[in-house]
Amino acid sequence: MAQPASPAEQAFARGREALTVGNYAAACSAFEESQKLDPQPTTQFNIALCDEQLGKLASALAIYQDLVEHDDAPLRRAKSADMLGQLSVRVARLEITVTDPRPGIEITVNGVRAVDWKNLPIDLGKSRVVASAPGVADWSGEVTAKSEGQRIAITLTLGAAAESREGGATEPPRRDASAMTSREKLGLVLMIGGGVAVAGGATFGFLARSAWHDAKDVCGGTTCATPMDLAAGQVLVDRARTRGTIATVLVAAGGLLAAGGVIVWVTAPKAERSITVTPTGSASSVGLAVLGNF
Repeated sequence: MAQPASPAEQAFARGREALTVGNYAAACSAFEESQKLDPQPTTQFNIALCDEQLGKLASALAIYQDLVEHDDAPLRRAKSADMLGQLSVRVARLEITVTDPRPGIEITVNGVRAVDWKNLPIDLGKSRVVASAPGVADWSGEVTAKSEGQRIAITLTLGAAAESREGGATEPPRRDASAMTSREKLGLVLMIGGGVAVAGGATFGFLARSAWHDAKDVCGGTTCATPMDLAAGQVLVDRARTRGTIATVLVAAGGLLAAGGVIVWVTAPKAERSITVTPTGSASSVGLAVLGNF
């Protein structure tokens, strides 16, 4: 009498069925379940097959490398070596530069320790990079690989040395923008809105001045020679006054908004703040630069 299939075999069968119909996410999930229950090179190979289809080329590459080094089946080892060569060309790669390398530094990408910082294979999509070393605040960030063969370079700087625990509190790690509190976000929105308003006021002020100079040019600087020149000059003067009024209102309102935003930001609890809001404007555009640590 045939023995019933084990849980690992059942999971493997589900994976093969899902792989056959192109449901790669379900196939990977089933194969990974089977591998946890009963690790086998065949299951590893199938995980690599569906990883490749999901854009996880670096994950598949690591599996094929392991099979080339440890698989006892000659045919599967040869196929793994062939796939290894193909994926090595297609996989996206990350180059990490550390401006202040320290003893004991360790860098992980998606929780896996990175060995080769200059040529690290990564999967398509987002990858989380974390760098740590004794006595300093961790560095963390994300990179996104959008296409096969893409080369991404990042430069990171670890935080300043923290004080010893005996001597005082250690420096807290820098927070991501996504970790801002609602109060901080409100303050940032107010500062941005205020900066845009100020930049708009500066733009209208420039346009008002331009219209005023045009009016003076029409009338020769002091007296209009003809009624037509007088009418044209009056239109330009009215335009200059209107733009000047708009500029005054925008600058005043923007200043109040920005000031309110700074107050809300500064009084927000438990935030590490270092921010500069710089409005920019020209005759054709209004802009705002927001710089700092959030």
